[in-house]
Amino acid sequence: MRLVEPLPRAFPPRHPMARKKVTRSLPELPLPPRFAAQDHKTDQILSILRSVALENQLDFPQPFYSVRDVAAHFHITQSTVGQIYRKLEQEGLLSLVRGSRTVLQGLKFDRRLQVRAFVGLPASLSSFITLQDYRMFFIRVRRELRLRGFATAMLLFEGDEAGTPAFAERLKSYEVDTVLWFEPRKIKPAVLRLSDRGIRMVGVSEGASTVLPCRYQLRREEALRSLLEQWKKLPRVNKVTLVESRQHRATHVEEMVQALLDELDIPCSVANFKGLRSGAFLRNLLRATTSGLIFPSSSLASMFSFRAPGSMTELIRTHRVGLIGGPVNMPFAKLPDVRVDLITFNWQLIAERIVKDLITQEAFQESFPVIFQAEAHLQVPLNRIAQDI
Repeated sequence: MRLVEPLPRAFPPRHPMARKKVTRSLPELPLPPRFAAQDHKTDQILSILRSVALENQLDFPQPFYSVRDVAAHFHITQSTVGQIYRKLEQEGLLSLVRGSRTVLQGLKFDRRLQVRAFVGLPASLSSFITLQDYRMFFIRVRRELRLRGFATAMLLFEGDEAGTPAFAERLKSYEVDTVLWFEPRKIKPAVLRLSDRGIRMVGVSEGASTVLPCRYQLRREEALRSLLEQWKKLPRVNKVTLVESRQHRATHVEEMVQALLDELDIPCSVANFKGLRSGAFLRNLLRATTSGLIFPSSSLASMFSFRAPGSMTELIRTHRVGLIGGPVNMPFAKLPDVRVDLITFNWQLIAERIVKDLITQEAFQESFPVIFQAEAHLQVPLNRIAQDI
């Protein structure tokens, strides 16, 4: 028999290379909570990971938790983690690199890039986490800025920190050309310091006067009038209750609602939340002899939705409820098919106009302000507005 010698290898055998360990500066993931609704845990985990991402952003990008690690930690599928990460990517917090790790975006940017300008976006950490309309402004504006060739840096602050000289120094350190300030309140020291450095500022505000002259102003009055006129035509809405709290004031909105109710001759009363348990307070509202409920403060409505989602849902099911400050999230409850009235803005339209004006320099004109009118949405499904609008 003729023996055939094996052919020589064209290349030496490859030894599997150990995967390089990624150094991550993030803390350990929080312990998995006890989920109130097993089939709705995705929203709760999204809220947890959003908070972790916001609290641990550094100047520059860093590796985030892997999909595999998050799935194992919270006992969910990797495809569910992928859905959560895609939402955080849309919010500008994560970058998903196919075939590689997930990256937590940095607060700074690379000035070597060819960009139109560098825009700083100060944002309240607590409002970004809890208020959907507030968060949507930044998501839409940041995305539009990047699409049109700008670089952005979000600077998160807490409480009155934005008005301190230290916060102005933070803004200076990012070497931004322009600051787009949404709801600029109590920021006079920062405004003066930034103006001295030649940094241009553009304000976007609603209602109350601000230190920074605002080129763009938001108005809810026409939408609110439309909503109340529709309510007055309904035979079952014969009395309206305003739900208010000293800790969650929206003074200009409350005054606007009261004035329109008087003008339209709609009887009203006020229910003040004074530190009772949220569920107990909402159950008292359920028993109240009123057919329409208005929440002027978005932060108060969000607090109730967070702390007592079941009671809030039952309130919407049994009463005509108006959310004047826009939609709310209910991360701990399975959202039912109940309907709510709300007032909100077309944030995509606003983002496109502001970015267009930044390109043409119209944003820096001192002429009459640009007014954006809110829209009234009547009887919108709660399980859609809490996620889509």
